[in-house]
Amino acid sequence: MGKQNNAFQILKKMIDDHNHFVVISHIYTDGDALGAVMAFYHYLKSLGKKVEAIIPGSLPARYDFLKTRQAINRHSKSRLKKIIERADVILIVDISALERMDEWYAPVMASKAKKVCIDHHPDMCEQMDLKIIDVQRIATCEIVYDFFETQGIEITDDMALALYTGILSDSGGFRFEGTSGKTLEIAAQLARKNIDPAWVYRQVYEYSNKNQLRFWGHVLAGLQSEGVIDWAVVSRETLQKFNVNIEELNGLIDIIRRDAAAQIFAMFVEKKNGEVMVGLRSKNGFDVGQLARRFGGGGHFHAAGFSSSLPLREVVQMTLEQIKQDQVLSPEE
Repeated sequence: MGKQNNAFQILKKMIDDHNHFVVISHIYTDGDALGAVMAFYHYLKSLGKKVEAIIPGSLPARYDFLKTRQAINRHSKSRLKKIIERADVILIVDISALERMDEWYAPVMASKAKKVCIDHHPDMCEQMDLKIIDVQRIATCEIVYDFFETQGIEITDDMALALYTGILSDSGGFRFEGTSGKTLEIAAQLARKNIDPAWVYRQVYEYSNKNQLRFWGHVLAGLQSEGVIDWAVVSRETLQKFNVNIEELNGLIDIIRRDAAAQIFAMFVEKKNGEVMVGLRSKNGFDVGQLARRFGGGGHFHAAGFSSSLPLREVVQMTLEQIKQDQVLSPEE
């Protein structure tokens, strides 16, 4: 904790000493990424700093209650590139792999700004001026909370809502492995900041429509299993048929994970450009994070993912074969 406190102090001084900031996270964004971005955005704005928040790709409508559209991607891409180039400090949060900045990866890495990586994923942040990594945390927003708390920074209602949303999202509603007593303590402190936990839960986990639910039903009806492995495959034709976007798949693999007879779970999604996204989950001693890193991805022990340019059928085959080779627990265990 002492080492992290030192890093927090360095970050605080870096913020005090500079004026132009960019806060950025990953493509196919989620509640933790948006929560960390918005918390820093509100904090830096309160200090009178110039700050731009950037997220590659689209912003999920379910998180509109955080006022993300008023703060994130406010300018044209050409102007944002100039802002990145001229920034004093770039805060990169909840990234897992720097390439997940997608179209912003090259501009960010080329910028002469000081770069700070704050994350709860295994350290993939090379070429940083400061790294604050804690893989024991369920969410990056926990680390951001600790930064504010240890540095005596007042957490406003807007900051609290952003942080609580991030922790709620990445903990699966406080259900996933890695949820700790510390997680619940932080959530309790944030909930005292004019937050209605039931309302936030509805925004994050009950924001669906009939078309999305029918699509989920179609995917679940095609669920495949072998031993302790469950997997689902979504082709680009299926996405087009149901007129759904990638963000509307969020949470589906965690529904599949409810199968009590299985322990390893995979979801294969073919994007419009042919790239295949692979989501991985486990609830035993199988490290899907290590598996994902083998294919150029990243993540945690029980939740990870990667992308591939290979054809969908080949990606499914090679992933399942690798899982079977690496499998450490038998179905009986």
